[in-house]
Amino acid sequence: MKGFARAIGAWGILTLIAGIWPGSAVGQSALPPVPIMPSDPQGSFPDPGIPAAPSPPREPVGLDLRHLVGLFINESWGAGSQAAAVSYNDLYTRLLARSYGDPRPPIEVEYEFIQEILREYGDPADRFWDPQAFKDLLNRPRPPVQARGIGPRQVYLAVPDLTPATAQQIRQTLYTQDYSQGIVLDLRGAVGYDPQVVADVARLFLPRSVQPLLITEDRFGQPTLWNSENLPIAAGIPLAVLVDGNTRQGATLLAAQLGSSGSTLILGQPTQGSERQTRFFALPSGAAVELAVATWKTGDGRSLERGLVPLQTVEGDDNAWLNAGLQALALPPRRPALPPRPTVLVQEGRVGRFELGMDTRNVDTHLLGNVDQIPAASGANVFQPNSDLKIFYLQDYILFTYRHPGIVDSFFANRIYTTHPEAMTGEGIRIGSTYSEVIAVYGGPGENGYNEVVPYPKGSREYLRDDRYYVNYDALGLAFAFEVGSNQVTAIGLFKPGS
Repeated sequence: MKGFARAIGAWGILTLIAGIWPGSAVGQSALPPVPIMPSDPQGSFPDPGIPAAPSPPREPVGLDLRHLVGLFINESWGAGSQAAAVSYNDLYTRLLARSYGDPRPPIEVEYEFIQEILREYGDPADRFWDPQAFKDLLNRPRPPVQARGIGPRQVYLAVPDLTPATAQQIRQTLYTQDYSQGIVLDLRGAVGYDPQVVADVARLFLPRSVQPLLITEDRFGQPTLWNSENLPIAAGIPLAVLVDGNTRQGATLLAAQLGSSGSTLILGQPTQGSERQTRFFALPSGAAVELAVATWKTGDGRSLERGLVPLQTVEGDDNAWLNAGLQALALPPRRPALPPRPTVLVQEGRVGRFELGMDTRNVDTHLLGNVDQIPAASGANVFQPNSDLKIFYLQDYILFTYRHPGIVDSFFANRIYTTHPEAMTGEGIRIGSTYSEVIAVYGGPGENGYNEVVPYPKGSREYLRDDRYYVNYDALGLAFAFEVGSNQVTAIGLFKPGS
């Protein structure tokens, strides 16, 4: 009789597995249905000597997981590039195997599994919220913008949350206040998720000439520039922005963008990093996931992956923070420190305000003898011996211009150097970089046409200077002048490769 019972028990297990094993799907779009787990079969005869298997789950398993896989494929920043690797069939099979060996409610097992999947396939910014935590987040108190006068024609604004109503609340507050001597904008603990909301608030304090106010880039590399139609009613007004370690997401971007104005000072503590823009997605069970969907940066191109570091540190109670803001409003306006941008653009053939190949016939009118002229007949030209050479020495620029045979008047700029202290290539090499840094980026002897030919011909004022040496990359069209002794870059040049 025991043998008969074992046979029936084995048959029942095989039948159960065949009934719940998910079928294969063609591609990620054809996700299999989520089954309802059957209850224990009645009338079986288990062997008393074999421990009873745990009861299979009685609730739907995999609904949240299925929804998450769809989000990975269609929405998520981090997992979008791995969509082919995120197989619902495989994940569902793993979930079932875990559910049958776990005495907890199936939904708890699924929540735990989803968190593991987020760590495995998602972005570090991704986060899981159980139903109660998500409900608490949605129902949390959202106090409006707080405003009060704090001094003669000075206003304090506390923004606890960046919502679609925030810009309107600030605007209405400022309509009823005299803020001509300054505003303290308190963003401590503030958070924001909507780029348009961030742009709408920023526009209240920044003139229309500042565009864009925010930049987002999706997982396909497509940028979106965010602006606002709001009136800049507080543009140019002295502004002190308070931030702390709980200033997150769009609030950090807002503070950084406001900080680009010369009338703004950022005070407080370093904020959280905000390179990823995240969104919330509800799951069928009432839980939710917060997924990175894009990267975002300030309108002038700064990434805040490591957060925003204030210009002045503030500690203490609220009075200490408020006093720091008032002291900042009393300071004269400052010039913003703009982030460095490339000015030597190889692909565009441009060095600052000059472009390779330009006709320089009108440059003569600006100069007072700052020109070297080397006729072709002298045979002194280094790179184009059959052309007349005219070298213009301008403020921050040196132009090597050639008049080719058969040309009457025009000299064309085929090599341009800049000595501007903020000059920088697209790869980050700038005035003051070292020889070692240059060859680490562009290569040493034998790479990219490296050579050390002096560009200045005999007869020019720069010929054979003992305090300079030169490196040309013929395959790239890049050239550098270095100072002897320090080995630092003193000039960056651009020329047509092969010329």
